[in-house]
Amino acid sequence: MSESDSRAGVERGVGANPVVEAAAWLVLEPALTGSSSPMLPETHTWSASNARQIREAISGDNADMGARSFLDKLHDQLSGLDDSVIVLAAEMLYVHGIPLVNLQSETKSQRIETVLSWTRAGITLPPALRHGLEAGGTFHGGAGFNIRIWQQLIWLTDFIEEWWGASADERERALADPWVFRDLVDRVQGGWEPAMRMSLLALVWPGYFDSVVKDDHRRRIRDAFAHELGATPGDPTADIDKDLWAIRTKIQAPDKPRFDWYLPPYAEQWHSETVNKGRRAWLVRPGQGGQQLVEQWRKEGFVSVPATNLSLDLAAPTDQSVRDAVEAGYAHLDYAQRLQLTQADQAFILRMGIDDLVLVVSEETARLGVVSGAPKWAEEPGARLRRTVDWIPESVAKSELPEPVPGMLDKQGDVVDLTHALDALTTLAEKLTDTVEEERIEEEQTTPRVPASVAIPPVSDALAAELHMPQDVLQEWLDVLADRRQLVFYGPPGTGKTFVAETLGRHIVGSDTNHLRTVQFHPSYAYEDFFEGLRPVVENGNVTYKVVPGPLRTLVAEATTPGNESRPYVLVIDEMNRANLAKVFGELYYLLEYRDQSISLQYSGDNDFRLPKNLYIVGTMNTLDRSISMVDAAIRRRFPFVELHPSVAPVSDVLAAYLEAQRADGLRARLLAALNAGIDERDLQIGPSYLMKASASDESGLERIWKYDILPLLDDHFYGARTPEQIRAQFGLAALLAKIGGTSVGPVDAVLPGEVVLDVANPDEAEPQES
Repeated sequence: MSESDSRAGVERGVGANPVVEAAAWLVLEPALTGSSSPMLPETHTWSASNARQIREAISGDNADMGARSFLDKLHDQLSGLDDSVIVLAAEMLYVHGIPLVNLQSETKSQRIETVLSWTRAGITLPPALRHGLEAGGTFHGGAGFNIRIWQQLIWLTDFIEEWWGASADERERALADPWVFRDLVDRVQGGWEPAMRMSLLALVWPGYFDSVVKDDHRRRIRDAFAHELGATPGDPTADIDKDLWAIRTKIQAPDKPRFDWYLPPYAEQWHSETVNKGRRAWLVRPGQGGQQLVEQWRKEGFVSVPATNLSLDLAAPTDQSVRDAVEAGYAHLDYAQRLQLTQADQAFILRMGIDDLVLVVSEETARLGVVSGAPKWAEEPGARLRRTVDWIPESVAKSELPEPVPGMLDKQGDVVDLTHALDALTTLAEKLTDTVEEERIEEEQTTPRVPASVAIPPVSDALAAELHMPQDVLQEWLDVLADRRQLVFYGPPGTGKTFVAETLGRHIVGSDTNHLRTVQFHPSYAYEDFFEGLRPVVENGNVTYKVVPGPLRTLVAEATTPGNESRPYVLVIDEMNRANLAKVFGELYYLLEYRDQSISLQYSGDNDFRLPKNLYIVGTMNTLDRSISMVDAAIRRRFPFVELHPSVAPVSDVLAAYLEAQRADGLRARLLAALNAGIDERDLQIGPSYLMKASASDESGLERIWKYDILPLLDDHFYGARTPEQIRAQFGLAALLAKIGGTSVGPVDAVLPGEVVLDVANPDEAEPQES
């Protein structure tokens, strides 16, 4: 039985994208079984000989580390080789690119077509394979997947040699058993590329291996769901691949589509901003080396710190050993200088990791790269301590750096943690990488150089009709919100403040209703409730304290998740002035005014925090509870205030517009005008929402509203000044109906003969109008 036959009937399973996996298998099945290539009929391209020729052509002495594009380099490196070798390169690029969701299908196709065009036979990409490239992908590869294409191709050539170096029996078992295949893959010796490894496993055995290619993410997922297996999080002896498969098998509903670890409710268990211990971003300054040192970094592929007097064993460094080395080598410096050096060296040696992003800014130019090596010594003055870096060939103007990076460049130190800007820098790195690789492709990427600005949709007719307010007024409020990112509606009760805030919020977020959150402040509300604070947590029967995010921190985490930066989020804070705002907002006051800056937090000082520009905050303040004149002046400066008052447009016209839309007469509007005309204190006048209820359309319902809603407010207002009898004599429903000439006969909204229209300015001079 041939290897191809042995594969028949074996269930590979269904993964994240069946169309992608089926198309990839059109290449991988003949590649692994020795069958004919789908691009070059009657030829087996994935041979050990072809793989060796590609590896020798692109590595070693033939490696091209210059600034040219990958395809330009590859063209020269493959020049003169046989068509079967060139087709193998194209097929490896196909396997490399097809699962990437962050690479456009046109880019994938064009890259492969370009390589195929170098063949003497003029081979083109088959339609079935092109269809697979148009199916989207299975995971986000990040900038590293493009920057290190040549390394991943080398890994694939090593895999091919390892595959065909195995016995026929082992290959047959690997095609019938995912774990045998996994073990064979892990024997590849040509440099371990974890992302390429996981990508290949997920394409060959999609039912067993998830398209989660980052080692840190895989560990965090396993640890977060280890309880499903009765296992211990972080067990170093565990087989993560088998654990993840067992966890999915346990919690995946058999009749449901395959769930995604990066989507709710699973993502919240492991992938939140508060536990971000994975990939990081760094700013490294060249110091006295300046532009000349930056150019050396770029040309030779590394980044460095001076470490002039540092003597340290890099085999097993610790915070303490780095600190001791700085103290010993720089005793001639003062304490503050030694502390700054300690922090920089600790970050460079201990915190920075492989696959982290590095940003360097020199004069008016910025350059990005991906860390690819551990720290090592090099005996060169001014650049002794180094890490290898894969630099993106194309630079970017300093002025084009995306938010929040510009506001973080003023931080002190030679090595600065920019992880808070990781998403923005990753987006920029992918754009720059795509630009280099697409010199033959028209600029048509979905990922912009600078994250797209968040657009608030204009006011629609439907929105104006829902709020019973003019479009131009509503548009002005939204324009203010777009400019300032925050807004407060204030006024007496019943003016629709909360309703307006939430309705505008729903309009802004559109169909993404989970992007709108409402919280209500009260006198005992604190920073720990609103943002983050220590909370007791029971673990293994013991009570411990952990930093738990509040609604604002949680919403910010969602708003800054990759892919969400250009989508609006809205937080509505109801009854804002009932809390001690200075206590609730704390250091966030600063961020309300400076959205492009970041600050260190009370409970999470290791990570800088900023309020993203796609988060809008809309507050409401009830002036009956507490005058806004008593509100913290700092808040008043940071929030534009919009008054909603019963006697001022647009609120003064809302009830009439509502009644007109309901095809009801204006009796309720005249009742409200008569009621407020007798209330001397402006902030105690009654808003229209009390009379916009369905129950207010008949006499009994209107009487209940007067008895249980309106009169109790007036009793509080006139307490000690008037008796309840006096209040009802002036403001009771019967008294007001008599005053405006209405009667309590039949439906309240009926148009009655001889009805009196009240002149609000002179209510006592109202004259009867014939209906």
